[in-house]
Amino acid sequence: MKKKVLALAMALAMSVALFGCGSTGASGSGSAASGSGSASGSAAGSTAAEDVSIILVTMDGLDNHWVNVDKGAQAAAKELGIKYQWMAPDKKDTALQIEMLNNAIAAQCNGLVVAAVDPDAIVSTLQSAADAGIKIVYADSTANFDAVAKFTTDNYAAAKQAGEQMLAGLKEKGITSGDIGIVAFSNATQTSVDREQGFRDAFKDTDFNLLETQYGNSEVAASQAAAENFISQGVVGVYGNNEPGAVGVGNAVAANPNWNGVAVGFDASDTTLDMVENGSLYCVMAQNPYQMGYGAVYAAYNAVVGNDIGETNVDTGATVVNKDNAADFR
Repeated sequence: MKKKVLALAMALAMSVALFGCGSTGASGSGSAASGSGSASGSAAGSTAAEDVSIILVTMDGLDNHWVNVDKGAQAAAKELGIKYQWMAPDKKDTALQIEMLNNAIAAQCNGLVVAAVDPDAIVSTLQSAADAGIKIVYADSTANFDAVAKFTTDNYAAAKQAGEQMLAGLKEKGITSGDIGIVAFSNATQTSVDREQGFRDAFKDTDFNLLETQYGNSEVAASQAAAENFISQGVVGVYGNNEPGAVGVGNAVAANPNWNGVAVGFDASDTTLDMVENGSLYCVMAQNPYQMGYGAVYAAYNAVVGNDIGETNVDTGATVVNKDNAADFR
C-alpha cells in the first residue's frame, strides 16, 4: 500500500516538474508558509509559485484522518514552493466551517481545498470564493458546487466492502441472522450518508436486520455509548463509519468481553490498527488521506497558474485492513 502511495505521489510530482517548478518549505496547521522558492511561473501562466497561496479547510482538526490530509498537502506545497495554510474548526460544525471558509476568502488565497461538512450549507460561501477568483478543489468530501477537481474515496463502494467483511466475520462465527447496529458521524455529510448506504446494501437479501442508525458526531465517547447501547440490545454486529466512530465501537467491544459479535470500522490510525490487532475490530477500511491532500494541492496549484490539471475526479482508493496486513499500515 505504501509503495502504491509513493508511486502515485511520484507520478504527480513528475507531471508538475515538467513545468519547471522548484520547492520551498510549507507551513503546518494554522500558519501560512512564507518561503521564497526558486520556482517560476509555468509555461501556461504567469503566476510565480511563491506568489500562490492555497488554504486547506477540513471538517475539523482533530481526527487523525485530517492530520494525514494536511501532511500530504504540506508535502505538495513544499515541493511546489507555494504558501500553504491549514484551517480547521475544533469540531465538525457547519457554522464553524463556514467561518473558516470566510477567513480563507478574506486571506485572499488563490486556491481552496475543501472537505465539506454539509454539501448544501456551504454552497453560498463557495460561490463567494469562486466570485473572488479562488480555485476550489475537494478532498475527501464534496459539496453541491462545481470544483475544478476532487480527490475522494468511493465511500459507497468502500462501505459496502466493509459490510461484506462483517458478513465474512459473522460466517466464521457461525452467525447467520440477527440485528446489526451502525454508528455514523453525521446524517448530513455526504461521506457519512454514502458510508451508511453502502454498508446497508451489503446486507440485502440476507437474514440480518439493520437497526436505525445512531450518531456519534465524530466523538469517541458518544460513539462508544451508541455502540454499547447496541450491544446491550443483543446485536451481532456493530459498524463505526469514521475514525472516532471506529474507536468508540472498538472501546465498546473491549468493555464487553463476553459479546460474541463482529465489529468493523472506517479509517486506519494507530488506535484502530491496535484494535484490529487485538481483535476488538475485525477490520477497518483504510483510506488514502495523504494522497487526497497531496493531489488536491497540486490540482489547485495547476488551476491557479493555468496548467493542465489532468484527471479531475480521482478515486484515491480504500483497502481492507485486518490482522494479516495491519502492520503494513504502521
